[in-house]
Amino acid sequence: MNDAQLGILSLLLEVSTNPKPGNVDREHEFSNLKFEHFILSAVSAYPVFEDCMNKRGSIGTNFFNAVVRSYEICGTNVHFGAFFLLIPLIWCRGKVEDVEDELRRTTHEDSLAVLSAFRICKPRVMKVEELDLREDNVKKEIVEKKVNLYHWLEKSPKENVVARELIEGYWRSLDGCAILRNRYEQCGNLNEAIVYTYIYLLSKHLDPLVISKHGLDTAQYVREMAKEVLKDFRFENVRRFDEELVEKGINPGSIADLTCVAIYLALKEGLI
Repeated sequence: MNDAQLGILSLLLEVSTNPKPGNVDREHEFSNLKFEHFILSAVSAYPVFEDCMNKRGSIGTNFFNAVVRSYEICGTNVHFGAFFLLIPLIWCRGKVEDVEDELRRTTHEDSLAVLSAFRICKPRVMKVEELDLREDNVKKEIVEKKVNLYHWLEKSPKENVVARELIEGYWRSLDGCAILRNRYEQCGNLNEAIVYTYIYLLSKHLDPLVISKHGLDTAQYVREMAKEVLKDFRFENVRRFDEELVEKGINPGSIADLTCVAIYLALKEGLI
């Protein structure tokens, strides 16, 4: 498989995995975000991933194109964070060590493309002190200061694991990749291995989507609960955790995005 195909497969495997506490999977969904939205969004991204793989356009414009294609089909935000992580990686053919240099080469036009994508699908994001996506004057500031993607991402808070991952060498996703490969080798069941990896990542990192919607205390509670589930990893415990998060409307979507990247990297290494 080529990198574009592996990118799509990683998105499809992630959403098909069950149970995945608090997130859409093949057994439950939300009123405004359905399982089929993830399937349609993933498949719609293939031409864009292919452009990335062949370095056509730019990182920013390809991200914009992926978000637009997804939004036109689904009418809602589906893969904003996952696209943001995967597109620079596919641009670099899966070489995480090359992403930082490529982001440093981006221009303020790439940043404007990301801003335009945000304003189309309006995902929930954390509040930041500088260059907040939601502020009216951010476009003017990007243009005046010629802020490229790398310098914009540098201003993100440490809790924003999606933004920090891009400029910190994807170390969280690489950790998840190693966990996924080891678990799959042990159990021989890909669904179980991905569930375990998701819970593992949830036990290690605060989810910025949860922080933005429910606050830091709730995000810390979710992380601690994930640690408890990991100590006694059985599907009945995972399902109880899932039921609690769904009942409370807690959706750790950013950790699901990291899981997509962990799957992609593991596939690159010959997982299946």
